Amino acid sequence: MFFRLLGSMSEAKPSVIQVIDTLAPGGAERVLIDLSNILYMHGHRVKVLTTLAPGPLAEQLHKGIEVESLYRKSKWNPGTMYKLVKACKHFGLVHVHSTHNLRYVFFAFKIFFLRKPIFFHHHFGNIETDRSVHWSQRLIFPSTILIAVSRKIAAWALNDLKMPENRIYQLSNIVVKKEIPQQHIRNTDPILQLLLTANFRRAKHIEFAVVLIEILRKNRDVHLTIIGQEADTTYCEEIKQLIKEKKLEAAITIIHHCDDVQQILYQYDMALHTATSESGPLVLIEYMAQQLPFLSYQTGEVVHQVITELPELILSNFETEAWSNRIQQVEQLDKTVLKQRLLAVYEKYYSAEAYYKKCLDIYTKGLALYSK
Repeated sequence: MFFRLLGSMSEAKPSVIQVIDTLAPGGAERVLIDLSNILYMHGHRVKVLTTLAPGPLAEQLHKGIEVESLYRKSKWNPGTMYKLVKACKHFGLVHVHSTHNLRYVFFAFKIFFLRKPIFFHHHFGNIETDRSVHWSQRLIFPSTILIAVSRKIAAWALNDLKMPENRIYQLSNIVVKKEIPQQHIRNTDPILQLLLTANFRRAKHIEFAVVLIEILRKNRDVHLTIIGQEADTTYCEEIKQLIKEKKLEAAITIIHHCDDVQQILYQYDMALHTATSESGPLVLIEYMAQQLPFLSYQTGEVVHQVITELPELILSNFETEAWSNRIQQVEQLDKTVLKQRLLAVYEKYYSAEAYYKKCLDIYTKGLALYSK
């Protein structure tokens, strides 16, 4: 009976419960919100389950989407596990984000004998530098349908984890474009206003941006705003200390809490992305959506997609002179033409409709596998 139900669900619009720990600012959280809203607007029954608190981004979910939070205190509390199983029981598929949440869902289902199709959305941002395979991944991942946000993650699952190829799919990230009021125009301040959006983790290589600002200030007025959560508090303190040592307190502002970057991008002239390893990054898509020029190191799926169309915005090294020169070159480009190019690339690769169709195709094929 169970598998017959799965077969019928693959023909209709499957109901989806998405699981994450909390909806704090971050790439995986942003994907969950956009995907939930897209699915809901296409007529799917959608629920979001957070194992901890809802988080500040929960307000960005469509009002018709139910949100349940477990406020989990202990990973192995059977009562909380049962609440999770009970919440998932009446949905056609369970869509999980982040490895630690997948482990929790997997063992809860095993303990309470729930059989449900699990689709695991793998956002791992350090795939460039860490291709290791944990024992729990060997145990759990092959029981899921893996949704990789980049081809490198998909290749890792196939070649390193040895997952069956028919259980691996790639779904590159998108960002839903926000409509910004027309009165918001690009910054006209003579000071060059730069932006770096990244949570404070070592792979984000924020110290390079600090050093770059020090170099740029020798020849011009420039200000950098860094927006990001304190994911690694030790690293965050190191960055603050570096800013202090270089006497850049007046030239660099750090903002830890900003739930909607798109709304403020008009305030900046250009953005920087200095991460050494990425799966996305989503923020580059946000920049393109709002037509904000950026410079990015050559890493991540988004860069791979756009490098042939926006080559002057991508760098393959971390030489401060090269980045300084490229900033000047981009400033000299025709701004109207560059903005049109950014928007055209966004619409070509990151439309919500194309994303929905790809996701629905993955659901359909994955459910068919579970029904065999």
